[in-house]
Amino acid sequence: MNIFEGIEHVFAEGISNRQYFEPGNYVVTIDTVFIHEKRLGGGKLFIVETVVTDSDNPNIKPGDKKNWVQSLSLPSALPRIKTFLGASMGLCAKSQLKEINSSVTTDVCNQAVSPKNPLKGKILKLECVSKITKNNKEFIQHSWRTING
Repeated sequence: MNIFEGIEHVFAEGISNRQYFEPGNYVVTIDTVFIHEKRLGGGKLFIVETVVTDSDNPNIKPGDKKNWVQSLSLPSALPRIKTFLGASMGLCAKSQLKEINSSVTTDVCNQAVSPKNPLKGKILKLECVSKITKNNKEFIQHSWRTING
């Protein structure tokens, strides 16, 4: 079974510290997108490595390398990945969800994580907002956007 099996049947969402993003607004350049197998059978991770080119967070400066990681064992992973890939294709998650949902396929996902690294150099906006879960735990919500949107 392909790890992106079923992405055609989920909807992108309109709308991770240290090497990860903190609350703030960023412009980032994608360096690498890949799949990583967690040690000890912990599942697969979808990882986007970026270089920050602009930031309004004083802790994260231009030139910093930050990652966005999605555990493929979570049900929220595929919709979030779909939204990210839509933004990387120049599609707006606010006004072009239909286009994102029809354009981001298993083949697009496999290509994105391939050794060809086709997303390298893409520039995206990223808004990170701190949220509190029902269990009173903090997490950072990432909203990917096209550089023009």
